[in-house]
Amino acid sequence: MKRAAGSLAFVLAVAGVGVLGVFSVRPAYAQSADPAPTTTAPAATTPPPAEPAPAEPAAAPAAAAPATGLTLSTGAPKKDAATPAKKEEPKKAKKPRPFAGTQLFTQVATATSTFAAGQTQYQNPTTDMTLFFLPRYALSKDWQIRARTTFTYEFTNSDTTTTRNEPRFGDTGLQLFYRGIPAFAGIKPQVAFGLTAPTSPESRARTMIVTPALTLQLFKSFELPREGELDVIGFATYSHPLYSNTTGGIRGDFPYKRACFGAGAGCDDQLGGSANASDILSWSAIVSVTYGKFSPAFWFNLSHQFLYKFSPENDVDATRGLTAQRLSDPTTVRNGTYFSFWLDYEANSWLTPEIGYYMGRSTLRADGTFGNPFFDRYQDMRVYLGANINLDNLEKAIEGGDAEGGVVRAKNRTGPALGAY
Repeated sequence: MKRAAGSLAFVLAVAGVGVLGVFSVRPAYAQSADPAPTTTAPAATTPPPAEPAPAEPAAAPAAAAPATGLTLSTGAPKKDAATPAKKEEPKKAKKPRPFAGTQLFTQVATATSTFAAGQTQYQNPTTDMTLFFLPRYALSKDWQIRARTTFTYEFTNSDTTTTRNEPRFGDTGLQLFYRGIPAFAGIKPQVAFGLTAPTSPESRARTMIVTPALTLQLFKSFELPREGELDVIGFATYSHPLYSNTTGGIRGDFPYKRACFGAGAGCDDQLGGSANASDILSWSAIVSVTYGKFSPAFWFNLSHQFLYKFSPENDVDATRGLTAQRLSDPTTVRNGTYFSFWLDYEANSWLTPEIGYYMGRSTLRADGTFGNPFFDRYQDMRVYLGANINLDNLEKAIEGGDAEGGVVRAKNRTGPALGAY
């Protein structure tokens, strides 16, 4: 009887533990009823949290706490699916800087007669320094504004200035360039409309008000052996200066009343000399060769100035009987040439030192024959040391960036002493 009771107690104990185990494992069975997650990673960039895998029914342990069934039902943790690597987006091309191509050119020039005794019959030592400020600003891909102004300071006391060590400003020009014309045969054309203000003493003495001008520019580049490059730039400019008078005036008023005797021209407030130019036609060509860091180049300019004419009706002043024969230059067309050559060295992206020579002269000599447009001992020949500073590239260097991106390097494509931009 005691054995039977003990057997019955054992059976009831086993049955109780089994029932307790069934209820404790039920949450695991309820979770395993859901479909198992697929091994394929979803399209989303962030993988879903891993779900617990179903656990096999555990055999009834001898003495298990309720938490044991929950722990066993979680199974081994699953690894997160690898996140697909994002593709790198292509770098966007840098926008060109609006002031690209802005330059500052400085030079110290001296006439060859300053140190070559006996070159000319009249000694006139001349040494001066000139600053050329050539800003550019791109309004859009096709439209660009260019400007030009100069400042000169003379170290000597030559006849070209009125006072000793006189500081002088040149004329100030402004041009609007259109660069959207398609290239043909490898030639890139550009056109421009410009205005020049009389900020120089010479233009004010000629009573100039403003000078409108039209410019056509052509550019072509050629490849040379051994990684060389040949650039050719051509300019054609027509301008029509506007003056208050057709001849030059005087600078300021006389400090006293001039006495007039007879039918002379001494009381006139206008100078003798030459008549002003009514129309100017100018042709220029710049050719430069680049090998490595060195770039020799030359520039030639030919200008035609068509002067104001005095008709017979206007030659005679009815009040005093004076004529315009006092003009020292009776010609109606004045032709001139300008020649320059130089050697550049590209020190870095923003600095280009330069050594060069230039001479400007009238096409004809005093005897009416053609003069040498390149060298003439009796003309004003100049040698100079200069430097081109590309201000846009200088700003990039200060900021720590590169100096590329289509920015024209600091080449002297404008020449040191004429009205190019």
